[in-house]
Amino acid sequence: MTGASELTILLVEDQGLVRAGMRELIRIAQPDARIDEAADYDEAVAKLQQQSYQLAFIDVDLKSSKTGLDLLKYLREAQLDTRAIMLSGRSDRPLVLECINAGACGYIPKDISSDGVFQRALDTVFQGGIFIPVTAMARDGVPAPAAPPVPSVTAAELGVSGRCLEVLYHLCQGLPNKTIASRMQVEEGTIRKDYVPKLFRIFQVTRRTELLVEVARRGVIIPPLPLPAQHHGDT
Repeated sequence: MTGASELTILLVEDQGLVRAGMRELIRIAQPDARIDEAADYDEAVAKLQQQSYQLAFIDVDLKSSKTGLDLLKYLREAQLDTRAIMLSGRSDRPLVLECINAGACGYIPKDISSDGVFQRALDTVFQGGIFIPVTAMARDGVPAPAAPPVPSVTAAELGVSGRCLEVLYHLCQGLPNKTIASRMQVEEGTIRKDYVPKLFRIFQVTRRTELLVEVARRGVIIPPLPLPAQHHGDT
């Protein structure tokens, strides 16, 4: 994830020592990023209401009345342009898929012990890819890989381009069809009946959650959308 503007990251983790360690790992991957921290749901929401963040790393198991999943749902309901990456000591498939289905675009187990794997997970996210543990990558007729792939396949190489690529980008942000249609200034039916089925055919899936899992399984890089052109008056 590169660009002239400063990368803004919100790290939400209730354990101070764990949060400090993750902050350093993120700093290694993105030395120039602005990293803000929150220890619980309320603190995170307060920061999100004051500042726009491109990425949020959220602990699923926040020790408070509201969990990381609650915060994820807040992000999606508020339609914030923040990619949510969930963090957890657990990596069971139902939990991973629940997070993806709720609008996360990545899931990094905190108990990864292999050297460099956590850093590779961060690199995947910062390259615009989706990282999920291999425990969630298997699907009917398609076995899980031995290890998460390094992002190396562009969406264009798979035949995804133009407005279809825009839709894929928004789907990977966890946005619903109605919001995607509003941002692309088209009818919701166009998203639901045209673009989404086309993406399902390309990736050979039948549901959104399967689509994101397949993006992760194939190591597909989803480029960020270009910033809208600035208009300085009528011509």
